Amino acid sequence: MPIQGPPGVDIPALTRWLAGQGSALEPPLAVATISAGRSNLTYSVRDATGAQYVLRRPPLGALESGAHDVGREARILSALATTALPVPKPAAECTDPGVLGAPFFLMDFVPGQTLSPATAAALSPEVKRTIGRRLPEVLAQLHALDVTGIGLDDLRRDRGYVERQLRRWQRQFDTLDLPATSPLREVAARLAAKVPEPQGTALLHGDFKAENVLLTPSGDVAAVLDWELASVGDPLADLGWLLVWWALPDNPGRWISPPATLAGGFPGHADLVEAYAARSPLDMADLPYYVAFSYWRLSCINTTTRARFVAGAMGDKELDLAALDAQVDWQLTEALQSLAPAR
Repeated sequence: MPIQGPPGVDIPALTRWLAGQGSALEPPLAVATISAGRSNLTYSVRDATGAQYVLRRPPLGALESGAHDVGREARILSALATTALPVPKPAAECTDPGVLGAPFFLMDFVPGQTLSPATAAALSPEVKRTIGRRLPEVLAQLHALDVTGIGLDDLRRDRGYVERQLRRWQRQFDTLDLPATSPLREVAARLAAKVPEPQGTALLHGDFKAENVLLTPSGDVAAVLDWELASVGDPLADLGWLLVWWALPDNPGRWISPPATLAGGFPGHADLVEAYAARSPLDMADLPYYVAFSYWRLSCINTTTRARFVAGAMGDKELDLAALDAQVDWQLTEALQSLAPAR
């Protein structure tokens, strides 16, 4: 009897497709879910010899137009694999949705540990210091890449990254019928009124945080994962996002799913900024704006999640609406504080 795969992967169909590609993977294949949710789904694929790869495909069910483009993610990873940036290298790509119900790609398996509240609590102070230094250094390394030179110049857009995000979420607000007095609209208006002049453009990860990298036992970055939100824009937007997610015990916030750094013992925000600035020519004066923008962007994502849940579009998933509302309120308060003039 064929081996049953996890939801989203038909193992016999995958085996047939790989054989047609001349793959060296030897059946039977063992497939296990690594991560599942509203982002692209990730699976471990192991063959009879022990060779291991990672498969990425879109979430199950209907998708918004242009969302979860794994072909785009595979292309970005292929371009980055020609650089010294630590990323997994794509090994095969399928554009035929008839195989697994959606396009997918396989990439090299990179050994490493993801950071979670449980794994973070077990780390030594030295490893935590290394993580706090290496993440911003690798981010600066990403932003130093020549977008044109690695073949990703077509990711550039006429408008800046912040302007694009503001317009996108304003359209989303209209879909959700948010009132004109909504705090989300208020913060959006303040952000739109004082968008900094970009110091340049760079390849942005779009979701760069401790949870989206694989770490070595010493705390170095083995690979940067989850490139589905990558874009081109002002690099400080990535740094602001990293800082928002780098929550610390002295300012824990109102997280439903607490970031791993709340385990304590990690360097502070100033240390991360210093590590990034040592590898970057950028002026950090506008960084508070991008922190505010990142808090606001996260509150937009959470508000959309709430609306989808209330509309019944998230199946049987459970969601504490009161806790989510408190999280959004806190994020918007943090955004306003970051936008306030320095005293």
